[in-house]
Amino acid sequence: MKKSTDNPWKMIGLIGSVGLEVFVLIVGGAWLGRKLDAHFQTEPVWLAVGVLGGLIIGMISAAITIRTLAKKM
Repeated sequence: MKKSTDNPWKMIGLIGSVGLEVFVLIVGGAWLGRKLDAHFQTEPVWLAVGVLGGLIIGMISAAITIRTLAKKM
C-alpha cells in the first residue's frame, strides 16, 4: 500500500491550509489591534501587538496542526 506522503496533493493541501491559518490569525490580530488603537487612541502600538500576537499564535497553531497530521501519516 502507498504511503500518504506519496501523494503530492496532500502535501500541497497541508501547506496551503497551514499558510491560510497563519494568514487569517495575523489579519485578525491586525484588525483587533486597529480597533484597540482607535478606541484607546494609541495609533501604532496595538496594531503592532496584534500583528505580532497573530504571528505567534499562528505559528503555534501551525506547529500543532503539522504535528497532528504527521502522526496520522
